[in-house]
This record gives sequence, C-alpha cells and structure tokens, in this order.
Amino acid sequence: MEKPTRLALLKEIAEFLNEETETYDMMQGALKFLIDGSDFTTGWIFFIDNEGNHGLVSDTNLPGALVKNNCQYMQEGTCWCVQAYSNEKLTKASNIINCSRINLATKAHYQETDGITHHATVPLRSGREQFGLLNVATPYTKSYSEEDLELLESVAFQIGSAIKRIWLTDQEKEAARINERNRLARDLHDSVNQMLFSVKLTAHAAKAMSKEEMSKNAFNTIETTSQQAVNEMRALIWQLKPIGLEHGLINALSSYSEMMKLNLNVQVDGLINVPSLIEENVYRILQEAINNVKKHAHTDEIYLKLSQQQNYLNIEFEDNGSGFNINHNTEHVSHGLNNMRQRVKMINGKINIQSSYEQGTKINLIIPIKVD
Repeated sequence: MEKPTRLALLKEIAEFLNEETETYDMMQGALKFLIDGSDFTTGWIFFIDNEGNHGLVSDTNLPGALVKNNCQYMQEGTCWCVQAYSNEKLTKASNIINCSRINLATKAHYQETDGITHHATVPLRSGREQFGLLNVATPYTKSYSEEDLELLESVAFQIGSAIKRIWLTDQEKEAARINERNRLARDLHDSVNQMLFSVKLTAHAAKAMSKEEMSKNAFNTIETTSQQAVNEMRALIWQLKPIGLEHGLINALSSYSEMMKLNLNVQVDGLINVPSLIEENVYRILQEAINNVKKHAHTDEIYLKLSQQQNYLNIEFEDNGSGFNINHNTEHVSHGLNNMRQRVKMINGKINIQSSYEQGTKINLIIPIKVD
C-alpha cells in the first residue's frame, strides 16, 4: 500500500486529533498514524513529570527485545533523552547517537531487535508547557534526515496541542460536574431527605398514639424503613457533595471516615491552603482510598499525613490491612485505583501506590497547588 505524502499524513493526523477526547487513545492513534504513514517502523511516547520521572504511555511495533518483561528496558532507569529533556537541553527533534535502553536490550536479546539500533526524539509541548517525549526508529538507521526530523517536529506539535486541549476540557467538565453534584445534593437534602424524616417522625408519633398491636407494628415498620431510607439518602448526599468540606479537607475526611466506622489518624504539617477545585478532587481521591480500606483491607485504622511545601501538596495515606498485589488486583480494586489515577492526572498530580499481601497499602500523592 502506497504511503501518503507528508502533507497528507499531517492532515490525516490533524483530523484524527480534532475528534479525540481521551488522552491515551489519542496518543496511541496518532502514533499509529505516524508509523503506518511514514518510513518509521516503531515508536513510543514517554510522559515525564516535574521530577524527571518517566512513564511509557504509548507504543507501537516495538521490537521483541524492548517488549521483554513488560517493557522493562523502556520502563526502568533513565537515559540521555529523559535527562536532557528534564534539564531543558532537548528542545527540538534530534538524532540520538547512543541510546542506553536500546543498548541494554540489544545486549540481552540481540536476535530480537528487528534492526533497531538508534532512534530520534522530540519533546511534546504546547506553548511553554511540556508533557514528555515522542520517539521513533527505523531498522539499520543511525541518523535521520532533516525531512524526517521536520515531520517528527510537526507531529509532536500536533500531539502536544491535543494533550493540552483534552486536559483543559477535562478540567472544565470536572468543574461542571462538581457544580451539578452540589446542586443535586442541595435538592436531595432540602426536599427528599426532609420528607423522609417527616414520615419517620409521623410514624413514630402514630405508633405512640395507637392502641392496636397490628397498627403499632405497621407504624414501627414504617418508622424503621424511613430511617433506613434517611441513612441511605445521607450516604448518597455524601457521595454527591462532601458534607463538611466547607470547613476544610480534614474535617470532611474525618467525618466520612467516622461514617464508615473507620479510625482516621491525621497529621498535618504547616498550613494547608489549596484552591477549591483541587480540594474537591483530593477529597474524592482519598474518599476512594477510604472506600477501598473499608471494602478490602480488613482493618479499621487509617493514617493520613498532609504537608504543603511551596507550590506542592504532599499527602501520605496508609493502612496496615491485608494489602494486595498491585499488578494482579481484582476488577473492583482496579476500578477504584483507575478512578484515583484519573483524578490525579486531571489536577496534574503524581500518585504512587505500594501494596503487598499482609503488608498493608501506602499511597503517596504530590499535587501542584496551581493548576494551569
């Protein structure tokens, strides 16, 4: 099949990116367009945080040597590309003369490299904001032409712009969701919850006035059922709007833990002062963590430490429960962890989860206070 011209390829990628609304699907699709429509045969994308830690977030057609052990050579350690990116010395599409990742993989599995010995790389950026690196390679190629590097630069610019657009859209959607949840919580509290409480009080009064045993039993059933409905309504309102968050994050988390019959041990270093959108998302992240403790950890003790240093909020959440295998957890646990990771990503934070059987679970969050 004949490959499109470079202009046609850029047009195809641009049209694809304009329709995408999910970051990782967008990057995987754009990378595949690039590899299928050019002379490059393999590619991968690193996300890199402010501390220089990288993560492999997308790849296509990686040779067997680089795929070994769950992409071990791509995931572990550092390399010149990541270091130069973090030091702001890698600012444009460049040939990489010596790639330590490819060298290590080749040394261990030289028969499975598919001829990949060198690669080219380019930062993903939108304006002054950078997200990571786009890397491509072709068999038996040590140096890529200026035309190849120009193509790489153009695609990287498109992907970087799409990442920023999606992240901004997600933040706007989350703000709208928070406002709508707050409105629903107010409506439920002011109407349905009050009506259920009135039914409970009426049934209680009627039971006290009734002289027939059958009537007393009926009113008692109504009162009990109404109380259960009130409890469930309160729990629903908690999910929609954190009661107590207006008095601070610690107050809301303590109240929620108490409702879940868990003992939250809190240590706060310094003054915690964060914008409401971040506070709401941090609450939801920790609420999910508390739910996981209640459902899976078989312990009622939780330890939480918060500290704010300059423009970062540091959070340590720990339980001494049963723990789990972070790589082989159940569907329910995975869903909860994915929800947490998605919220962390939405506020440009970083999350690290450590857990093992009978050793409890530790969650560390680093959240930038100012979100662009």
